[in-house]
Amino acid sequence: AAGLQIATRMTSQIRGQTMAIKNANDGISIAQTAEGAMQEQVNILQRMRELALQSRNDSNDSDNRDSLNSEFAQMRDELTRIAQSTQLNGKNLLDGSASTMTFQVGSETGGINQISIDLTGKYLASDLGITNAITIAGSDSATAETNFSAAMDAIDAAVKTIGEGRAALGAVQNRLTSTINNLQNINENADAARGRVQDT
Repeated sequence: AAGLQIATRMTSQIRGQTMAIKNANDGISIAQTAEGAMQEQVNILQRMRELALQSRNDSNDSDNRDSLNSEFAQMRDELTRIAQSTQLNGKNLLDGSASTMTFQVGSETGGINQISIDLTGKYLASDLGITNAITIAGSDSATAETNFSAAMDAIDAAVKTIGEGRAALGAVQNRLTSTINNLQNINENADAARGRVQDT
């Protein structure tokens, strides 16, 4: 009877930890989805930087700069669209509405068995400092220079902000992966121990 009770407790632990592994994998999926979208935002910002550099060239007249600025504005809108549409399981991940998501990664209660992903960051264009006031148009060289400098500063700051967010997501992915590896090891040993108990 004692052996049966021990085996039952082990089964409960193994099943709980198996679910915890699933939960941790869900957390990795959330982080990977958000990080992938943020990488695309960085790609867009790099394109905006190229447009700003091209527009600053004084070989452009105001019409050319207006054309470049039109694409620049489209890229800005795409930054916001990505932030508003990046979802997993119905939760928006880049507009701040998901707040902090907590994942149960252990078979017991308590904070030590939970890992949280901070999704409070807002990555709409306006939140990144790429507001509608940022333009690369300019009817003359002086105006073009002023707009160019402001655009470059805003773009570089936005890339830095996204980079910090991606680094945090990468760190939590590594933590979740380590947790999964540990849980799998514990389950393998617990399963072997349960088998020995049941055999006696």
